[in-house]
Amino acid sequence: MFNYKTNVLAVLNQKGGVGKTTTVTVLAEYGALVWKILERDQARSARILVVDLDMQCNTSDYFVGMETSPQSRGGQLPPLHPDYDGSEELSERSTIADVFYGKMVLPHTIKLADKNKSVEIDVIVGHPKELEDINEAFDSASGEIDRKVVNRLGELLHCDEVAESYDLVILDTGPSRNPIFRSALRAATHVVVPFEPEEKSLQGINAMAQAITAENFNRNTGQAKVEVVGLLPNKVRIGVSLHKNNLKLIRETLPSLSMPEGVYLPLSIAFPKRDVKGVVPKSIFNIKSSDSTRKKSESVCEYVYSAIFSDTSPKTSKQKDHALEA
Repeated sequence: MFNYKTNVLAVLNQKGGVGKTTTVTVLAEYGALVWKILERDQARSARILVVDLDMQCNTSDYFVGMETSPQSRGGQLPPLHPDYDGSEELSERSTIADVFYGKMVLPHTIKLADKNKSVEIDVIVGHPKELEDINEAFDSASGEIDRKVVNRLGELLHCDEVAESYDLVILDTGPSRNPIFRSALRAATHVVVPFEPEEKSLQGINAMAQAITAENFNRNTGQAKVEVVGLLPNKVRIGVSLHKNNLKLIRETLPSLSMPEGVYLPLSIAFPKRDVKGVVPKSIFNIKSSDSTRKKSESVCEYVYSAIFSDTSPKTSKQKDHALEA
């Protein structure tokens, strides 16, 4: 087992379609573009690493761009890494799946569009076929799951190099409770659970609470426990009585897990408009400051980042120009 050295935020929900990818991309962009960390009496942007563990790889496609491949499982492939040097320790299409096969991984460095400066986020992309293969191969081999899958991601993300290179690692996850899901929960120091305030989405919240409780029980004595930052309402139509009533119900029944009233991501065309293929994503935080979707996004992100960094001392900045290996 490993020691928890890095801030790792897992965005989790066992139900699909609740806005996990939107949550991940908005939180990552906020860290790079808006949030400031005081270091040696100077403010700097947060150093963000995004890891895509979802077999759909929507976050990978958003930040990096996946290659269309009709003959491949899932219909897409991760791109060739521009910095691949032929090393046998790396794959030319380096992805997070490689870490479960004992290989090093090479993040893609993505420049965000920003009017004042070039802002970067590092992204370790997913691989639809290989992530699915890992889940299938180890789902029944219980004796190998912890060593080869569940603990492996945490061993990478909490190694000294990652802890010194990044202020926050954000994990996008799939909707299934499989070995990869368990690895994300094992690696996490913090969790955000996005949900849509519809009846079927609410049913999955108890299952997530049970999974988090079980994870904390399984951690060794002295290991940090995963902290639930909060349940994040997503795709909210606040003028719809069903949504308003369901949000009130959640706050009343799960007050310790609920975000403050008014902190939510709305159902907004501004989010899918960022997804233009082949161009640098236009962040929600680059649109006009008076925009209501931007304001709501800022309130969510400020709440999440304040919770994560409330007791965290800034770490020394280190150059990150090489592959990651636990």
